[in-house]
Amino acid sequence: MLNQEKLLLHMAWANQFVLAKLEELSQTDWQLKLTEDDWSIQELANHIVLAAGGYAQRVSGEWVYSNLEQGMMIPLADLQNYCGQADEILRVQSHKPDSIDTYMRQGLEIERSRSTIISQSIHHATEHRAQISDTLKVHGIRILDLDEIDLWAYSDIAGEINSPSG
Repeated sequence: MLNQEKLLLHMAWANQFVLAKLEELSQTDWQLKLTEDDWSIQELANHIVLAAGGYAQRVSGEWVYSNLEQGMMIPLADLQNYCGQADEILRVQSHKPDSIDTYMRQGLEIERSRSTIISQSIHHATEHRAQISDTLKVHGIRILDLDEIDLWAYSDIAGEINSPSG
């Protein structure tokens, strides 16, 4: 599989892996921040999911959630559900021809190619999963090792043949 499909499947798997790991946190842990000026674990998890939904909406016109905001206490089960839906929409949309999508952001009309929006969704989720991991580690909570969700790990769980001799 030499295309964006693998990266999108990996992203969906890694997002669900991280969200599942967050089940181990206490209610207090959800409010931990890397620094005073950074987002909490709750805000980071919300942001991954809400942004995925936003990217999915931009390329499909389909919303996976409504009336949710960054600062809300969104239940983990809902985050997992919304994220799974958004990630699947992005995967399906990646098989459509590239086009220019126009959307409004902060009162400005933005034009982006479908491939850029979908590629950004992958980068965005990766970046914020790392922030969650760093925040947890700074507070001595070692439940998330990023090596557990790298592409090597995904390749193994996906059952790929990973030796040259096959």
